[in-house]
Amino acid sequence: VRKVFVTLYREKLIYRDKRLVNWDPQFQTAISDLEVEQREVDGAYWHFAYPLEDGSGEIVVATTRPETMLGDTAVAVHPGDARYTALIGKAVRLPIVNRPVPIIADDYADPEKGSGAVKITPAHDFNDFQVGKRHSLPMINILDPFARINENAPAEYRGLDRFAARKKVVQAFEDLGLLR
Repeated sequence: VRKVFVTLYREKLIYRDKRLVNWDPQFQTAISDLEVEQREVDGAYWHFAYPLEDGSGEIVVATTRPETMLGDTAVAVHPGDARYTALIGKAVRLPIVNRPVPIIADDYADPEKGSGAVKITPAHDFNDFQVGKRHSLPMINILDPFARINENAPAEYRGLDRFAARKKVVQAFEDLGLLR
């Protein structure tokens, strides 16, 4: 098996790369895309204000998975969205984590959806992964194999189940006055 894979690699018929997989935290295994049933469900949609690093204002992002903001590496806006043109190239100070992340222009951001600005978490979303590759963004994995928050997040979130972390992140944004 190794000989075949090495041969295929040398002939450039296969490649090696970091990729996202569908991971089941209960069974501790990757699941094929063919085995995943994608369906829309009713859920919550939160709007968070991310303060601009220079203190001149904020940009509001919308998300259904607040806990993943702990691994955000950018905020994307559509290049043709006049509301955000002046912000492209600036940075926000990621609340809770206190990490600067750039505001980037990418066609993935839909001006008609949510606030028109989207948080980018390449390690935890397939679409964000593609945006991250296009913009050479880092991948910050914030979940362990059991879907608990890992050491890449602030200490007060580590070890929390993703759903408990979600509640804590929303509460933190509310406490900071950044929940919109």
